Amino acid sequence: MKAILFKVNMTTAFTDAQLVKSGWQVEEFDKLYTRTKGKYKYSYIIKSFGKIRVSEMRGQLNTEEKISLEQLSEFNFDEGWSNLWNKSFTPESVEILTKENIFETLIENGWKPAVLGVIEYVSDDNNLSYYYPAPEGESLYKLVDDNPEDALKFSNKLRDLNIQ
Repeated sequence: MKAILFKVNMTTAFTDAQLVKSGWQVEEFDKLYTRTKGKYKYSYIIKSFGKIRVSEMRGQLNTEEKISLEQLSEFNFDEGWSNLWNKSFTPESVEILTKENIFETLIENGWKPAVLGVIEYVSDDNNLSYYYPAPEGESLYKLVDDNPEDALKFSNKLRDLNIQ
């Protein structure tokens, strides 16, 4: 599957010491950290709401330019995803933004309409939604997994659902 960006949402946040020890660079202390691995750039964003800290990680092709989402280059999601992880980890949700509309393929594979602009695949161990177009832009599409299980197995899960 070709992606332009993926986002991993988490209900917790690593500390500055944990991130720096793992190779993340401090961009803005306790708010933004970045890491470049190969041709990919990953951002770790910490959001604080009083004493509550949540975080998200983003992955995209490495570029120094500030460009819009629609201008981001496509990359192989599986490669960009597996390049990030080095141990078992369970995120809260994963979002993948694409330029390719895979609506017909998903319908053929049993996905069902949920609300206007969204189809879903729901089973005991899966809860995936596909937004067409994505709220982020009319020329983009978004796949969301609210039950991603082990992050290391996420790409296999997509392949098992014929999402390539």
